[in-house]
Amino acid sequence: MIKSMLKRNACKFGVSLIPVIIVGVMAPLRSYIMQLLIDSESYLDLLEKCFIAAVFSIAVFIFEWISKKQQAAVVRDMEKDLRDQVMYKLFHISANQFERKNLAYYLSKLTTDIGILLNDGINNIYDMIMQFVFIAVAIVYLICVEPFILLIVAAVSIIQFGVPNILKRKIASSRKEYTEAVEVYLDGVKNDLGGHKVIRTFDAVKQALEKQTKLSDFVSRKNESSSKTLYWAQALASFVNNGAFLIVLGSCLFFVAAGRITIGEVVAITNMMNFVLTPCKALANGMIRLKSMEKVKTELESILELESENENKESLAENIREIRLEQVHQKISDHFSLDGLMLHFEEGKKYAIVGKSGSGKSSIIKLLTEYGSDYTGKILIDGKELSALNRESIMHVSPVCYQQTYLFHDTIFNNVALYQEYSKEEVINALKKAGIYDTIQQLPDGVFEKIRENGSNFSGGELQRIALARLFLRNKTMTFLDEITSGLDNETACEIEKRMLEEDMTIISITHRYNKSLMQKYNEIIVMDNGKIVERGSFDELIAKGRVFYNLYKIQSE
Repeated sequence: MIKSMLKRNACKFGVSLIPVIIVGVMAPLRSYIMQLLIDSESYLDLLEKCFIAAVFSIAVFIFEWISKKQQAAVVRDMEKDLRDQVMYKLFHISANQFERKNLAYYLSKLTTDIGILLNDGINNIYDMIMQFVFIAVAIVYLICVEPFILLIVAAVSIIQFGVPNILKRKIASSRKEYTEAVEVYLDGVKNDLGGHKVIRTFDAVKQALEKQTKLSDFVSRKNESSSKTLYWAQALASFVNNGAFLIVLGSCLFFVAAGRITIGEVVAITNMMNFVLTPCKALANGMIRLKSMEKVKTELESILELESENENKESLAENIREIRLEQVHQKISDHFSLDGLMLHFEEGKKYAIVGKSGSGKSSIIKLLTEYGSDYTGKILIDGKELSALNRESIMHVSPVCYQQTYLFHDTIFNNVALYQEYSKEEVINALKKAGIYDTIQQLPDGVFEKIRENGSNFSGGELQRIALARLFLRNKTMTFLDEITSGLDNETACEIEKRMLEEDMTIISITHRYNKSLMQKYNEIIVMDNGKIVERGSFDELIAKGRVFYNLYKIQSE
């Protein structure tokens, strides 16, 4: 993943490395300037070298500022690129694939995991490149001054590179445990904050806060454990580094006593040594960080490598005219299946699917859209087998309205148009058809009034009408309705359902309301029980039979 990111941003990354390398060369040379200052032969010579040192320090500062600025810009572009890739993939996999993970999982990937990848990956690589340049410059200097000291420095430096391998598995595992703990925490926070009203209403604040305290403690302890492992590895590297410094310093003092180097060179060597030992330590820590993010990187790669269940399948470009189900069987769970479905939905007709809760009504719509690709029997969409079709395209030509209305924290206009190119007049007409425009035009900003988070500035019926306006705006000839009036009062529910049934479109509606005047508008009512079709026919026919539908109707009428 990091390699592909660097490849896509190769030009920017390459340019940004130029000041990094310049700083990497110049920083160690300050040790040589210190040597010149100490070994100055006269007052004038000292002043001249002080001026050189001042100019040199300013130059280092300028190049370091440029390098950090360019690095920040490159990391910004990579962060945006990576987030865009993840979001693109999430919106191009099927709903069935998306819902295999919870929302907290994806939020964690887009925040914590990408942050780890950038900090322990890209920023770390910049730092490791600079440390490598430090070492290269220092080696050249030590060769010129005293090669034997270089051998000592090299021997003790090699030891530091073995440190990352000692704890690499433990570090990677603890980092992975921390990211998983963050997912659990985010999921818990999302659930409790989402249920803010319920918790306050039923006086469960104390219990909710106790649960949040436990979650917070859990994620904090996982972070502590991850940090302890990392710090232990870094402390071990520091111990090796300090021992190496003492060995090299002792060697330098021996060479001074032997008259092979000057005091200025001792100062320069001990400082230059830091540009070997300290970078070796930094490189060792950098390797630790690269190792620790392996599992995080793998998780992100698994998302980016997902192939949609709709890939390489034929898309429907035109409105659906006919749907046939012939002896269809689908296992929903270990305890429930759709069994022996024989259905025929024709263009322009209205169909109601009814039955007790858990009878399999919603499973039929899920089967025909993006859920549950495993089935036996035949499902023909305009004569084409469902398994060979891009199911996303089915929803495009035949939208699904779900019982849970999702409204974005945005304007009414954007909620209806969904950021597509529709005119204000078209949106207003759709709102009129949904029976909500008279209310909206009285608002201060009209169709540009912003819907608050959770739709708190509108009633449930108003929100459902705004959602229906999305459907009317797109003027499709077939739609699936999944208990869209659930949770609404009878009067509002009947009005909304009546508006839908008056539309010139094919409607396949799951409903639990048995209003006589509405039921009589359906061409066929399909009665489900335990995953099977137990009755079918018009309202009058089913009432005359006096069986399952009659009993359902009678219970609700009482």
